[in-house]
Amino acid sequence: MVKRTWFVAVASIVAAALTVASAQQAPVFRSGVDLVTVDATVVDGEGNPIPDLGPGDFTLKVDSHSRRVVSVQFVSRVSTSTAASAAAETPANAAASSNAAAAEGRLVLVAVDQSNIRRLEGRLALRAAERFIDALGPSDRVAVAGVNYEGDLEFSKDRARARQQLNALTGEAVPALIQPDFNLGLSEALWIADGNKGRLETAVRRECGTSLARANDPARAVGDENPSRNACPTQLEQEARMVAQQVRTETSLSLNAIMDMILRLKTIDGPKTVVLLSEGLIAEPRLVDLAPLSAAAQEARVNIYVLQLETPIVDVTTERISPTVVEDIQLRADGLARLAGAAGGALFRLAGSDAAPFNRILREQSGYYLLAFEPTDSDRDGRPHHIDLAVKRSGATLRARDAFRFESATDARTRTETRLVDLLRSTAIASELPLRAASYSFYDPATRKVRIEIAAETEPAEDLAPGVLFGFVLVDAKGVIAARQGRETPSHRFAATVVVDPGVYTLKVAGIDRLGRTGSLPRAVLAGISDSALPTSELMVARVPADPNVVLDPYVDRIGDDRALVYLELYPEAGRSLRMVDVMIFVRPAQRRDAVLTMPAAISSRGERHGVARAVIDLQKLEPGRYVVRADVVDEDRNVGFAERTITIAR
Repeated sequence: MVKRTWFVAVASIVAAALTVASAQQAPVFRSGVDLVTVDATVVDGEGNPIPDLGPGDFTLKVDSHSRRVVSVQFVSRVSTSTAASAAAETPANAAASSNAAAAEGRLVLVAVDQSNIRRLEGRLALRAAERFIDALGPSDRVAVAGVNYEGDLEFSKDRARARQQLNALTGEAVPALIQPDFNLGLSEALWIADGNKGRLETAVRRECGTSLARANDPARAVGDENPSRNACPTQLEQEARMVAQQVRTETSLSLNAIMDMILRLKTIDGPKTVVLLSEGLIAEPRLVDLAPLSAAAQEARVNIYVLQLETPIVDVTTERISPTVVEDIQLRADGLARLAGAAGGALFRLAGSDAAPFNRILREQSGYYLLAFEPTDSDRDGRPHHIDLAVKRSGATLRARDAFRFESATDARTRTETRLVDLLRSTAIASELPLRAASYSFYDPATRKVRIEIAAETEPAEDLAPGVLFGFVLVDAKGVIAARQGRETPSHRFAATVVVDPGVYTLKVAGIDRLGRTGSLPRAVLAGISDSALPTSELMVARVPADPNVVLDPYVDRIGDDRALVYLELYPEAGRSLRMVDVMIFVRPAQRRDAVLTMPAAISSRGERHGVARAVIDLQKLEPGRYVVRADVVDEDRNVGFAERTITIAR
């Protein structure tokens, strides 16, 4: 009950905070509004992602009008040794928190098109799909469902559960509702239903033993036993129309189910890969417009890879071979290929339990690009627009959705703010946008309150002007929100100050950058002071201010400057003087015990029971790497307290 109340409170309070922030200052950038992002996969001949492309390697057109690609970011979707190392080196009580070790991996939905798979077919394909599930990375999450499934799509790392769900799915396609009198090919029936006289003539000669002209002219049938008009051609044409109507109705139902699946995936943040198993889909270009589905896939960040099951030439329900068997097979494959292409994926043929197509999908989906471009005002009309994206690299294959629906500036901003609220509400950690956060607690003896300095930062896109929509909530041990804020920043950094009662809190920080990438992380915060003989605050490492009277700008953990300010507050008992107190600053490599830099801090008083120690450390001679900064508090040659913090020098 506490958790549910907390979620509702976050939704309303953070939304209100964002509204207030927007009213108080003009946004530095319109997050998700002034740029449109395109997900694209670029692979070599073996299906391996090509990771070294830049804006100049792509061309992009919207409705045949060129747009300049302003940013290209490659995003890896597999766990790395660096992430594993970060997880091992970052304890729960680390000075800074990061989402780098979250390693969310890929979100994969194995969808079975049961209505287009016959009952006795697909068993070998499902066995191959089981091995595909087992081959997913340890950080990947998978869901399994039939295309027509209307419940919640739950992604999990539980492979046994996914296999169990897969085993419960079988083909549900039934024989044609129409018991055929004629052996009509599927493609042939569609052409006849559309009025193609040439196809009708061919079918009539084969099935009726006469021509259309002879059958429709009683005068030319004088020698026949029944000189009246031959009914066979009419019956054949009627049957073709009924077959076409049934097929097109089934197509509409299938595409509606896939569209519904895409829309439900839209509520799940981040890119999703759908692996669709099907025998075929009739999606005639002249009748079926896939632009709305493509635009929906773009909004939901869904890629659809289709595996077409191998089907026998002879249908066991009729024991006939279609007179247009090759054309029928191609027709079913073309529909699936159109679907996959519209959703930024590809079509692969699946023969039996062959694992090769599944392995290819795994390789292709191990990395993707986020491309950004600026739309024009005319693009924002709410209708799907055709996107033509191409790559110049020789031998490269590009997969991207080919239709977009551009939101209005207001709608895009609202959606971005809603995404931020959802990130703060969610118990999951988002890691597409690298995010780090730190907190520093300082005590105010006069009010007995604790001031918490919150700092957060992201990894900026190298070829794009920085700007991030940040937000945070601070929740106490009872699940009550003690502080919250949402604000756009003109850089990749964020800082805020809150004042709370002493206690244990949970801090949730989230950010969305101009590319729409999301990051979030939780952090435990202890609002209090040390229990040493001379209590101190936490040790802060901040940027050296030009004016000593301004509010300090703390680092999260990475420092690219040549100098840094070390800051510590002291809280002596009433009547205790700081005149005999010294604070010594030591800097040592994280893996060594001996200090490489030592210096005293300057101590000043801020009033009774409140002192400040400051020191500016010179980092120019230190090699990049992790270091521990420690402050030892000494009173009359006796160590009465200390504080330390880990930093990373990254030039």
